[in-house]
Amino acid sequence: MACGIGGIFMWLAAWRNTVRRPAQSVFTVIITAISVFTVVMVLAVFLMAKGGIALSEQRLGADVMVLPAGAEIDGSHTLFTARPANIYMPAAILPEIAAVKGVSQATPQFFTQTLNASCCSVSTATRLVGFDSDSDFILAPYFAEQDLQRLEDDQVIVGGRMEAFLGNVVSILGRPFKIVGTLYSTGSGMDETIFMNIDVARELARDNPEFKALGADTSPQDLVSAVLIKTDSGVGSGQVINRIKNLNLEIQAVSTTEVVENVRRQMRAVGQVIWGLGAAVLVVAALSLAGRFNALAAERKREIGLMRAMGVQRLQIFQLIMAEALIMAVAGGFIGSYLACIFADPLVEAIKAAFIMPTGLWSLGTALKCGAAGVSVSVLIGAAASFYPAWKSTVVEPQQAISQGVLE
Repeated sequence: MACGIGGIFMWLAAWRNTVRRPAQSVFTVIITAISVFTVVMVLAVFLMAKGGIALSEQRLGADVMVLPAGAEIDGSHTLFTARPANIYMPAAILPEIAAVKGVSQATPQFFTQTLNASCCSVSTATRLVGFDSDSDFILAPYFAEQDLQRLEDDQVIVGGRMEAFLGNVVSILGRPFKIVGTLYSTGSGMDETIFMNIDVARELARDNPEFKALGADTSPQDLVSAVLIKTDSGVGSGQVINRIKNLNLEIQAVSTTEVVENVRRQMRAVGQVIWGLGAAVLVVAALSLAGRFNALAAERKREIGLMRAMGVQRLQIFQLIMAEALIMAVAGGFIGSYLACIFADPLVEAIKAAFIMPTGLWSLGTALKCGAAGVSVSVLIGAAASFYPAWKSTVVEPQQAISQGVLE
């Protein structure tokens, strides 16, 4: 009990010593908070990118994607962003692709888009994807989970990151659609896409100025934007891609697995740089805090000497100084972690747009994990930075400390 009461008094004394030097304490807390903020932001980006890649691998469903040869958009844009993409190729190629050896399933998709808030419930241009219910295997698992048979022409399914709509009704290009489901998160562009029957998407495109601006004379009914392929078991994506290329059609085929792996390699390279910068920030922070704590200890030589002369043990002095340092470190850790958790999601969205990468959802669990890591880091650098100044303060003899110390 005595030890417990003594510990409480020590922490109370450490708290009083901290608050009676507000300028010095605030400065120390700010240094810690900035360092922790940086580390937590790096960790948040890493976790969300890692989660997005894992989700994409698990839930994309297709092994190969076929796009028009002249499309100004590649597999990464198509998979990992929801930017409207008005790319088209003749629907007549579908039977030829489906007949390629090694193709287990092939399903077409048709891309169009909303315009702006004046015509639609959504505030920005959003990709609309028409899918073929008869051949689709991308949304089929979701349909099975939700016990849905097929979409009616006035129904849509929205991605997991789409905004909520009043009454579960969305207006698209002047037509109302009922939202009958929200997809699970995939970490890909599907999360910000609206899905509808392919014939309805084609009807909407017919009168869409974006489609008319292409100058195409072909009816939307005779076009597709992409063909998604699932290969036979044991057949590599590369083999199927080579056979598709041998068809000599105006198309390009890409492996979704390869696209995801390319993103993984890019993130690994970027991650090494980011983690290196984070480590450098921690080293600088630790050195800065060591300097701060050393200066604070030097200023308190006389006070420490008086405490020693009054019978306070060296271990108690050491514990007191360490407790003061940990109070400031934890305060900085909480502040830095809190601010990082607030800004993490917007930062990741900005990085996603710049680097075209999949991202997981920023959840409470991820925030708590990052916050706990931030506070732990602050405690570690606080303890490391204050250990030597605290030990140094205990080895000076009371008389020497009193004679050489400076009154505060």
